[in-house]
Amino acid sequence: MTRRALLVGGDAPIPALCREFFENFHGDDYKIETVEYCDDALALLLRRTFDVVLVLSLRAPWRTWPSLSYPALHIGSESAILFLKQMRALHNPVPVLVVSARADVEAEALRNGAFAFILKPIVFSELDRAVADALSHGEVHP
Repeated sequence: MTRRALLVGGDAPIPALCREFFENFHGDDYKIETVEYCDDALALLLRRTFDVVLVLSLRAPWRTWPSLSYPALHIGSESAILFLKQMRALHNPVPVLVVSARADVEAEALRNGAFAFILKPIVFSELDRAVADALSHGEVHP
């Protein structure tokens, strides 16, 4: 069986918890890369192939755009929404699951290309099902 590649982005320690969960419950089924910054995630997506991307915060930090480390209120969006918009520009976009405590932005995340929206606090069984669903569909939600 081929290992599925997951890219997990967001502030520590949540990516580490996700890595631990998938490694403990799925063994060698997944190859997991964790990054803290959206810039790093985009750079990896340009160089390597991933099957699913998990964005673990609407306020996911950007290294090169420090003003986006927190809600980008001055441009009317959250940094993870900007990440989704950048993802759409890639030639081979992959399913992106957005995890957030802000239920009020679910529609915006889905409109901007998220495959699924998962509400915090994270219920790992729900996250696991969403990843499996994204892998089984293999395409980005319209």
